[in-house]
Amino acid sequence: MSVRSSTSNSDIHLVQRYIPGGRWVIPLVLAGCLSLLAIAAEEWALARRGFEPTIVDSAPIWARERERASSLGDRALILIGASRMQLDVDLDTMRRMTGHEPVQLAIDGSSFVPVLQDLANDERVTGTILVDYQDHVVDDLNREDGAVAYLAEWRRVNHRRAIPDFATVEAWLDDLLHRHLRSFADGSGPFKSLALRVFDSTATPQYLVTLPDRERRADYGKVAMPQFYYARVLRNAGITEVPSAQGWAAFDAEVAGRIRTLRMANLSHFEQNARAIEQMVRKIEQRGGQVVFIMFPRSGLVREADERMFPRQRYWNRFMQIVKAPGLHYEDVPVLAAFVCPDGAHLDMRDQQAFTRDLMQNLFKVNDPSVSATTFPSTDTPDKERQERLR
Repeated sequence: MSVRSSTSNSDIHLVQRYIPGGRWVIPLVLAGCLSLLAIAAEEWALARRGFEPTIVDSAPIWARERERASSLGDRALILIGASRMQLDVDLDTMRRMTGHEPVQLAIDGSSFVPVLQDLANDERVTGTILVDYQDHVVDDLNREDGAVAYLAEWRRVNHRRAIPDFATVEAWLDDLLHRHLRSFADGSGPFKSLALRVFDSTATPQYLVTLPDRERRADYGKVAMPQFYYARVLRNAGITEVPSAQGWAAFDAEVAGRIRTLRMANLSHFEQNARAIEQMVRKIEQRGGQVVFIMFPRSGLVREADERMFPRQRYWNRFMQIVKAPGLHYEDVPVLAAFVCPDGAHLDMRDQQAFTRDLMQNLFKVNDPSVSATTFPSTDTPDKERQERLR
C-alpha cells in the first residue's frame, strides 16, 4: 500500500504559478531602477532647495578620529575644545600651511579637560594639541558632558580594535549614507525628508553642516537675524527672563543694560584645577608633544558679557601664568580681533579659511620658544582681503 504524498501535484503547480523559476530577475531589476530613480529625484529636489549632505556627529565617529590622533604620532595636529574649534577653523588650510595632519576632536558644548587628560595619559600622543580655551570649564574638572560619553566609546572601541562589532559597523554604514546623501541629512531619512523638506514649501535649508572629518560649517545667512543673535546673547549671559521691549533697538538697549550689571564669576577651584591642567601639559611635553591654548573671537554683547563675567586679568592671564604653555588670545592680534561673529560666539563659514590662515600665521609668534616658525610656517603675506578687514 503506497503512502500519498502530503504535497500533491496540484499544490506544486500552484507554487510554480506564483513563483515562476527564473522570471523574478526582471521585476527585481526594475524595482531597483525605480528605487534609484526615486532617490536621484529626491536628491535633486533637495539640492535645488539648498540642502546639503551632513553627517550626524556621534561617539563612534569621534572615536575613529581619536585613534588617528594616536596613530599619527608627531605628525598630528590635534584640535580639542568645544564648538568654536569645530566651527571657526578650516582643516584643509591647517594641513596645507603646517604639513601636519589635523584631527578634529572638539565636542560641541563640552569641556576640553577630559580629552586633554586622556591625551596626556596616552604615550602614543606626541603631536601638537591646540586647545579651544574657556575660563568656566577650568573650574569643574568633573563635569558630566558630551566629552565623557565620547571618551567612554573611545575606550570601548580601543580595547576591541581587532574585532569590529555591530555598533562600529553600523556607525560606519550610517556615516557613509550621511556624508553622500541629502536625504539622510541631520539624522533624517528619505520619507521624512520628502514630507518635511521636499513637499513643505516653508522648509529652510540647514545652516549647520558637519563634514566627515567632523569639521563644521555654519552659514548664518540662513538663520533669522537678529533673533538668532539675541538668543545666543541671552543664553551666554545667563539671562532667563526675556525683555519685553518693543523694537530691536529698545531690546538691544535693555539687554545691554542687564549685561552691564553682571558680576565677575566666582570660580573657586580655578587656580587649583589650572595646576592640575599644568601637569597634563608637562606630561605631553616630556615626550616631545606640545600644547597651545587659544582664546577664540567673540563679538558684540556676547563679548561684553564674557569680559564682565570672566575678566582677562583674573582668569586667562592667571591661567597662562600657572600652566606655563604657549597661548594666543585673539585680542592680542588685530587681524584676529577684526573678525565678526554673526551670533556673537562663532564665525561664519565664509570666514573660516581666512581666519585659519591668520591664526596659523600668528601661532608661532606667541611668547614661548617651543612654538617656532618651523612648526607653524608662514606661507603668505597679508592679502587685500585681510588688509581691507583691518581698516
